[in-house]
Amino acid sequence: MYDNERNSQLEDGPAKIPRELIQFLNQNTYSLLIKGHAGTGKTTLALTILRELDVKTNCLYISTRISPEQLFQYYSWLEKFFNKPKKTELTEVPEAESDVPVFLDSRLDEPGSLFERITNELMDVKAPTIIIDSWDAVGLFMDKEALMNNVRVLQMWRERSGAKIIFITEAAADATLDFLVDGVVELNQKYYNDRKVREIFLSKLRGVRINRPSYIFSLDKGLFRSYDCYNLAQFSLDENSKPSKNNIVNTPLLTRNSLIPTGYHQLDDLLGGGFPKNGIVSIELDTHVNTKVAMTFLRGIVSNFTSNRNIVLFQPFEGVDPAYIFQYFGLSDSYSKSLLKVFLPINKSRKISYHLSEQGIDESKKQMENYYKTILKLKRKYPNKLLLNILGSDVAEVLQKNENRSGLKYLISFIKSHSAITIFMLRTSQSNLRGYLSEISDVHLRILEINGALFLQSEIPWSNLYAIVPETNSQYADITFEPIV
Repeated sequence: MYDNERNSQLEDGPAKIPRELIQFLNQNTYSLLIKGHAGTGKTTLALTILRELDVKTNCLYISTRISPEQLFQYYSWLEKFFNKPKKTELTEVPEAESDVPVFLDSRLDEPGSLFERITNELMDVKAPTIIIDSWDAVGLFMDKEALMNNVRVLQMWRERSGAKIIFITEAAADATLDFLVDGVVELNQKYYNDRKVREIFLSKLRGVRINRPSYIFSLDKGLFRSYDCYNLAQFSLDENSKPSKNNIVNTPLLTRNSLIPTGYHQLDDLLGGGFPKNGIVSIELDTHVNTKVAMTFLRGIVSNFTSNRNIVLFQPFEGVDPAYIFQYFGLSDSYSKSLLKVFLPINKSRKISYHLSEQGIDESKKQMENYYKTILKLKRKYPNKLLLNILGSDVAEVLQKNENRSGLKYLISFIKSHSAITIFMLRTSQSNLRGYLSEISDVHLRILEINGALFLQSEIPWSNLYAIVPETNSQYADITFEPIV
């Protein structure tokens, strides 16, 4: 089941174009300029537009940079999408098949012959889609005035034939065509925490209101995939929610290399197989990331443990209501519920000065003694089971303040010897605790918000960004991860 599900995900990659751009592309006729430096994803966006709009006929793709053979090699999904062998020259297309997609190798064409090909297509074919990749090859051999005149002619023929023309250019700073075309989008790439991030800017979309001018996107599997602002409702459970089966791995929990699968295929690949046994995992939440996102992420890990009949000790953090924990983790029957023990957190309503006082220190010590006793009791009751230990930052923070790290070091030593995995949940703002945990963590993950979208980043081990995508087609809160490449 694990391998079959993973293979199906690899074969059928997702694609998504920003909603404003899709609205623009659904117009009867338009001209669109895709700008961006080399390697930003312009060709991928143009080809993804064909796929998303299901353009399989009356299509002319003019390639002035690489051969169509290379194009089909780099984008393996193209031949399957068009469902027929590629046509690389107009002369190869029989008259009876004049509506088939054509990919032209125009690397050696002069501008005059290139314009002739385009105008012939506009005159002979009804409502064609034409992609010129790239326009730079034309502009290099023509002066600006002649180039502008030719573009105006193309625009007139485009309107008459109801065609759709997409220009691709690497001259991102050149605004020559901006006022002549109906739409302008620019692709860019930057670095965030030393990770590459791709961004599309919607500069101009005639007839469309641009509510969100930029989106983060990925080029995974040769497809353009943008990411919306996250909606908290997609990370919430209603009273009719049922446990998800998507992330449950029906294999032994402990691997041969003493690694414990996380419940997420992509995360297992990132970590080399899973969490290390008896390891410390710190999960850091960005300032604007809601706790419900973290709970949804933990759901897959907890489900993986309980489905293998192992036990979980959970300390609610940041206002998580203990009454909803079983429901959130999808534990409905009495046996599953018996595998999860909820340990109520230290009273956070009290001021820090109280915890530093003699009375507060005594109370904190009693809390910790109860915590240690709870772990020992669980291990006695389930001697052959693995224990997943999930802690909020409350306990660690109080110990660090009271005993100047000595209590925290004892806590770490104790839980490592009694737990298969210990997960600390903390905020980016807790710099002192974050610094200490990063020193002793075997795995350090961060959940970030970038441009309104959610991403997972691994600090230990180092990784690129992964988009956190809620599964909107399910009745329960569930997520998948998609690499940002």
